[in-house]
Amino acid sequence: MELLQLRYFLAAAEYQHITRAAEHLQIAQPALSQAIHRLETELGMPLFERKSRSIVLNDAGKLLQKRLLPIMDALDRIPEELQEYRSQTAHTIHLRILAASALITNRIIAYRALRPDVNFQLYQAETHASYDLCVSAVRADRKEEQSPDDMIMLEEDLYLAVPANSPFGRKDSIRLSETGNAGYICLAGSRPIRQISNSYFAEAGISPRIIFESDTTESVRNLIAAGIGIGFWPQYSWGPLTGEFGPLAPGSPVKLLPITGQICRRQIILKCSPEVRENPVVMDFCRFLVENSHWL
Repeated sequence: MELLQLRYFLAAAEYQHITRAAEHLQIAQPALSQAIHRLETELGMPLFERKSRSIVLNDAGKLLQKRLLPIMDALDRIPEELQEYRSQTAHTIHLRILAASALITNRIIAYRALRPDVNFQLYQAETHASYDLCVSAVRADRKEEQSPDDMIMLEEDLYLAVPANSPFGRKDSIRLSETGNAGYICLAGSRPIRQISNSYFAEAGISPRIIFESDTTESVRNLIAAGIGIGFWPQYSWGPLTGEFGPLAPGSPVKLLPITGQICRRQIILKCSPEVRENPVVMDFCRFLVENSHWL
């Protein structure tokens, strides 16, 4: 069965008249009659009963019509659905987030308020190779780790979050070399902030005692905020230091200390895949991130 044959059959079934159906299809009447005859021959049974000047479906024809109508309706919708898919895909940003996930989520919410037509697909797995835009982090003093095409979203200090009731909590600043025996809470070893932290530990000459590590920023943030251990806290990108139910009140269990003795600073960078540099949707979001890089 050919698609054109089936369309001809449905037109004849609708008009119940070969001449009118042929006029609707804008074909010659003999061509329509031959197409229906070939279909009946292929199926091995008649589909119509001929009456003087009209035709009516027999039981086999009614069954075929019943089966074909939803199929043809679905086929007819395909071009429109493909156009909708194309439009949606053109306005979807595939975003790989390896750093500053809380800040980026905050910025996506703000951007969507301005551009509700733009959709996002978010990935946090480092192995996810396909993306339009990647958010990562590097040490601020290691420019060689950046590509010339990378865009700097923000630069921020790394503080050390410590329990306020610990000996560290009585300090106004701290050296990493003083924390060799403390219990650290860290992101898993493959995350950019962990790699940056490890390089600072090495410079300070310590091997930190890791009491908890996770591949989710939220878990690390919550445990540090609860005062269970110490850990790095970025100046801007992790947002305000909060507990489970909101911002920490005065007298909270955690204190942020500036790190002295070495410069602990990182840059949040945006990496754009080459094929989307001409994509106005992606580049508009990039500009928005750079221009609105601090927590709002």
